[in-house]
Amino acid sequence: MLTASCKNNVQNKTTTQNIVITDTVAPITVEEHEVKTDTLTLTSQPFTLNNLLCFWKHSFLIYDSYGLDIEAKLYDYKTKKVLLEYEESPKYPEYYYDYKSETYFDSINKNYFDDFNFDGYKDFVVYSYGSMPMTSMENIYIFNDQTKTFEISNLSDTIIEEIDSINKILTTHSWSLEETLDKKYHFDKNGKVKFREEITERYYYPNDTTEMKIREYEKIIDEKIVEHRSDTIQEQ
Repeated sequence: MLTASCKNNVQNKTTTQNIVITDTVAPITVEEHEVKTDTLTLTSQPFTLNNLLCFWKHSFLIYDSYGLDIEAKLYDYKTKKVLLEYEESPKYPEYYYDYKSETYFDSINKNYFDDFNFDGYKDFVVYSYGSMPMTSMENIYIFNDQTKTFEISNLSDTIIEEIDSINKILTTHSWSLEETLDKKYHFDKNGKVKFREEITERYYYPNDTTEMKIREYEKIIDEKIVEHRSDTIQEQ
């Protein structure tokens, strides 16, 4: 009987070690979506701009129905010289870029050109999206009458706040998590910056119930600060 009991213990132990547990969970499969792309090139009718006969050529790279990259070039109609070129990836193309419409180029010519430095020539602006409004940019291209081309300008900023053609002042605005910054560019009749005013505002809290604003003012001529003042204002 003792011998039989030992054999049973060995057999039971061996049987327990050889049990195999089968995983019955089905494998997860991920269906990959194939992004379809298409290309399209549009050429505008000739039009007059800054005493030049010009035309647009826009090349589109279209991702399914939700994405769009644009490579845009503005040409001199007679010489075929490139006067302006830029690339754009609009965030909401379905709202702003009806490239299938007959008025597509008319809309661009109406809304994208303005005289930002008040020299009598039309300049160009195009909005580029950042990761958030704070990091986006109004890119301004100033027309150079000597070279007959549009050149990217340091007037570019997050927002064009005001174009005061009477007093020849361009106001732009930007901000960060800590402060806001307004720039006022004062131009002469030839489109040159006479001076720039910069107004910076930021808040601080000396205690739980008091809100204070610090306003910094600078007047800048030829990138040299010629006037500076700082005010502290208690908010109501």
